[in-house]
Amino acid sequence: MKRIIPLLLVLWSSLLFGSVGYGEFITENLMMVSVLAILFTISIVLFVVSFIQLKKVKKLHKDIVSMEENQAGIFKNMSENISKITKDAIDSRNDILKNSENKPLEYILSEVIQTENALLDKTNDLIGFLKLKSKKIQIHNEFFNLNNVLNEVSGSISSIFKGSNVELIFDIDNDIPRFLIGDSLHFGQILHNILEYAMLHTYEGEVKLEVSIFHTFDDRTELQFLITDTGVGMESDKVDTLFDPYYDKVKEEYVGLGNFVANELVHLMGGELIVESVLNKGSSYNIVLPLQVSDPANRRKYRLPEKILTTKKVFIVDSSYNSALAIKKMFAYFKHDVRVLSKWQFLKETPNMREYDIIALDEDLFTPDIVEYLSELKDNKELKIIALGSLLRPIDNKYVDAISDRKLKKPLNQERIFELIIELYKLDVKDKLPTDSEDIVRSESIITHREPIVETKNVTREMFSDFKGSKILIVEDNLINQKVLTTILSQSGIDITLACNGEEAVIKVTTGKKSFDLVLMDINMPIMDGYTATEQIRATGAFDNLPIVAFTALVLDSEVNKMFNAGINAFLDKPLNIGKLYKIFQMYLGFKATDDQSQPSIGSEDISKIDGINIEEGIKHTNGNEALYMELLNEFYVTYNDSSESFEKLLKEHRYEQIKMLCLDMKGLAGMIGAEDMYQKVDEIHKLFIYNNQSLLASYTEEYQKEMDKLNKSIKNYLDSNQYS
Repeated sequence: MKRIIPLLLVLWSSLLFGSVGYGEFITENLMMVSVLAILFTISIVLFVVSFIQLKKVKKLHKDIVSMEENQAGIFKNMSENISKITKDAIDSRNDILKNSENKPLEYILSEVIQTENALLDKTNDLIGFLKLKSKKIQIHNEFFNLNNVLNEVSGSISSIFKGSNVELIFDIDNDIPRFLIGDSLHFGQILHNILEYAMLHTYEGEVKLEVSIFHTFDDRTELQFLITDTGVGMESDKVDTLFDPYYDKVKEEYVGLGNFVANELVHLMGGELIVESVLNKGSSYNIVLPLQVSDPANRRKYRLPEKILTTKKVFIVDSSYNSALAIKKMFAYFKHDVRVLSKWQFLKETPNMREYDIIALDEDLFTPDIVEYLSELKDNKELKIIALGSLLRPIDNKYVDAISDRKLKKPLNQERIFELIIELYKLDVKDKLPTDSEDIVRSESIITHREPIVETKNVTREMFSDFKGSKILIVEDNLINQKVLTTILSQSGIDITLACNGEEAVIKVTTGKKSFDLVLMDINMPIMDGYTATEQIRATGAFDNLPIVAFTALVLDSEVNKMFNAGINAFLDKPLNIGKLYKIFQMYLGFKATDDQSQPSIGSEDISKIDGINIEEGIKHTNGNEALYMELLNEFYVTYNDSSESFEKLLKEHRYEQIKMLCLDMKGLAGMIGAEDMYQKVDEIHKLFIYNNQSLLASYTEEYQKEMDKLNKSIKNYLDSNQYS
């Protein structure tokens, strides 16, 4: 190119400014020469443009191939990676238990749960990836409570990052609606995945979620969820590949699965996700989603039951000044006069707090001197004391209990502040709230259990047959969670009915078509949440003896009180624990003693006979969760059952690079699900590319199809034998 352009320029100039003979010719034929000069110029321009476009096309093709290779590479050595994560989780758990002397039981349990949840997150991200690849994800726009989603997300994030020194802040504008219309399940997954990534790359400082609303020119409503962190940041080239998952050889783990899933879900919901980052400064993730307001005419979202509860004077001191400002905004919504002081200023010189009605202090600030001072204030006026803590960093300060009226765990949302104010002054509005005695017992014949459920050890799926003949209603909007539960109970003889939201649950319970012995009620659901559904069931007066057990990721005192105020009898924290589920069944369905508590797992005799699949190995890769393994098998079957046809088609079209990527996909996934024969076969095919023997690919068409047919049949037989649907 560098040589051609100068030659064309020489030719063009010689034509215009050549010999005298040419000059005379030009004089006589000026028009013709002008036309020729223009044509030469156009030719040069077209040539240059074509060359640039060709380079762009080549780069685009290279980028597409690179992106596809990155996605395909997710599964390369997947089985080895999952096995390592499982081993690390078990080793970590054993170390925690070994060194647990003189440590509180709550701390030990939280550490164990955190290590075991790591693998569950990996498997769920993988299932999400497969669902997106097989185009099975559907967006459902339904009515939901934004605060329930935020509670669910904060609960799940805090369980992963328990003990972190990072401050997690929810900063929500006052005009954000309480109720929206959109896909709450996938919306929650987006927030969880991006917040998790931000927390992973922030070692100190804060991760903040700011929520704001704006209206577009065509009268649509869009919500902005801006997540910022003070983490390590990244270079611009890393930002460009943030949503391309890859295998990190140094860390020996897969990176970016959650980001890929989040980004794809944002686009499926008609939104946009933009990332900006500065190395060593932090990053921002701007998520814009077209969520509708359920009641645009109702601009006042939270109404306190008494006017006297407004215009309070509030004093706030928190460990994080930005967190304190976010809390100030939530109190100011109710026309409270709020003053914020930094922790450093407070410690430098304790201010006079006599004029305030509500004082919210960081838990660390409760010292003997402060308690004495606040007690003196309380003796002379009505004063409410709030202890501000963190979901991420639970601490035990005996002075907090001595003086505080309520404990408030951050991050917060507007609804929790709304409920807090009512609870603080419930003596003034006692006719509007249930009393403590009403909360505890609603019926003499039904147990209400306020404490976390203690796990029954060594529970197997067969043991649920102790409750054969019982009728239970599972109320859950997440299809994976539905399948996990129904798979666990599939051979128990329990009569299972499903409902996808609270409204369905109310109809199924109150119509009387079936009499249930137990309801398992998710809290965060679209259309109608678990609180409202339980309240409506209890309001009929006909189902006071029906046990209702809640599922929730956020187990705070305030949320527990809210559940029991609604009429719930007990709660299970997420993710699902089979031993705790069994304990709930013992409590509410009646327990039939079983002599043998160490029965083999279902189908153990048949496991060795499954042709082409090492089921036991596959289950190990999901940390022993057989139900989750079945869901992974099902997603694999849906996505790759016709891959032999794809293999043959790609071969006919000489698309060898795509065959290579298919082999990488299959190699990693086959190892993950324990399909050892398929793994060996695709490994053989993949080696043809390593040794540059693509000419032998045609000889593997029949072998690939034969192995795939065998694997499909084995998967189907296994799922059918376990009544998976």
